[in-house]
Amino acid sequence: MDSINFVCLGQTEFVKELGKKGQSSDITTYDSKKDDRIMTYVIPSGFPDKIQPLITAVNLGEYSIVNVDKLDKHLGEQIVALDLLKLDKGFILHSYGVDSDGLKSLLKNTVASSFKVEQDIESLKQSINSLVPMKREGPTIINIDNIFNVKGVGVVILGILKQGVIKVHDELTLFPQRKTVTIKSIQMHDKNVDESDSPARVGLALTGVSFDEITRGDILSNHPHHTSDSQELTIDFDMVPFYKNELSETHSYLLSIGTQIKSAKIRKLGSNKLKILSDSIFSFKAGDIAILLNPDSRDIRIVGAGRISV
Repeated sequence: MDSINFVCLGQTEFVKELGKKGQSSDITTYDSKKDDRIMTYVIPSGFPDKIQPLITAVNLGEYSIVNVDKLDKHLGEQIVALDLLKLDKGFILHSYGVDSDGLKSLLKNTVASSFKVEQDIESLKQSINSLVPMKREGPTIINIDNIFNVKGVGVVILGILKQGVIKVHDELTLFPQRKTVTIKSIQMHDKNVDESDSPARVGLALTGVSFDEITRGDILSNHPHHTSDSQELTIDFDMVPFYKNELSETHSYLLSIGTQIKSAKIRKLGSNKLKILSDSIFSFKAGDIAILLNPDSRDIRIVGAGRISV
């Protein structure tokens, strides 16, 4: 089955017309299936109260749908998140009360400036039905965003197969724990399947690991990911122009790498380089995008981002 995943931002009531509601926490999913295609729509339902659900949701999509009902700092944060994570394919809807020129100005020089503007939900449906799945070949990489302990089944994770192919009975490594696990079963859209390829949203029953050993953001892979054993890593860092606070080596921030979001402090290493210091261990590859967040900021909470150098 083919899979296409959307992150849905702005005013998200429209998603009810696109799919059936699934799991809901600080992120909420809707999905639909037609013929051999599954569409999944992810909403950061815990945003704007918290910045973390936004970053998680954007990491789970290949395409974006932004429904603008007002121009405010929260819309700005959403556009910045899309821009930093290079989600450059998507669609814009907006209400009649939104100033078109103001919206164009906000989107200028961001990935969202190239999004297709849709007139209504019906034209959006036509556009998304013509999309091609963005398959990525290579080593298996699964970003975990939910974990359950299911009676009679055991540990079940939900996540996006960002790259590669998986089959029942495959052995993968859970990072950053470096623990070997086995796929006992695979579900897509509540149906058991023997095999899935990217970018499927999958539910996996696992053996070789307990519920308490997995957290959101962990990675399943057969690629030798790096882990920050020293709890330090270096990033080539660019600050977001809209962030108004000074970088502080005494302040506690959050660092996001994929769906991993953990507390961290920083040390400045000269021009456009930061060392990240954390009590937690991250899993990453050279070149992965790391985003620095300040949840205490009264203005925009996304500080900046950069590629990880190893």
